[in-house]
Amino acid sequence: MVNDKFKKTPLRILNKFLNKLISHIHFLEPRENTKQRVISSLVMIPLALYAIFRSENFFIFLSIAIAMMMTVEWLDMTRREENQTKWRAIGLFYILIPIYSVIKIRMLDSNILFWMFAVIWATDIFAFFAGRSLGGPKIAPDISPNKTWSGLAGGIVASMLIGLLSSFMFAAGGILFFVTISMFLSLLEQGSDLLESKFKRMFGVKDSGSIIPGHGGVLDRLDGMMLVAPVVLFLITVFPTKFGM
Repeated sequence: MVNDKFKKTPLRILNKFLNKLISHIHFLEPRENTKQRVISSLVMIPLALYAIFRSENFFIFLSIAIAMMMTVEWLDMTRREENQTKWRAIGLFYILIPIYSVIKIRMLDSNILFWMFAVIWATDIFAFFAGRSLGGPKIAPDISPNKTWSGLAGGIVASMLIGLLSSFMFAAGGILFFVTISMFLSLLEQGSDLLESKFKRMFGVKDSGSIIPGHGGVLDRLDGMMLVAPVVLFLITVFPTKFGM
């Protein structure tokens, strides 16, 4: 019979780790919803990984549902704008092109899609910790007051590591290709994040929505993907052999 204390040990270790992680993030960015942000991420990432690797149909369903939620958020953000036709047309392209791109990439190769999201996630995480820990000059204080050049550098370094690891998964591409492309995508991801912030500034809203606890809306959570996904699909089309296709 397994000792109760032994059975509880992994849960205690996990709980201790989560509490330390939450405390550190809260120290760097003291918000009341820090715990919600961490828990939401721990739920969303495994769900995304399951859809990427295990079920194409579920990924397509999830992507369509996300596109619908993004559309609702976009219409809500732009409802006070005068030229509704213009903003709806912009929203149509802004949302549908990235969603089409991720579905197409998933249908071509789930490993490529995972690499893309790994670059996005690593860039976001390391940019956050580097920016909050090191501080320094802001990139665009009028658009996003929390973005720093140190955060930008941290995100790029993280993407280089992902690129290095990816080169072993896509052996035909080589280290130089994947490190360089991952760095470029990291820059694009952070530019995509700034673009979303610019839209919110223009429309006078803090978040695109409130559906994800601690993160705001779906557009807030996936802002880095919006420019990256179409470019990755373009790269696959231009350099198919680099990705083993």
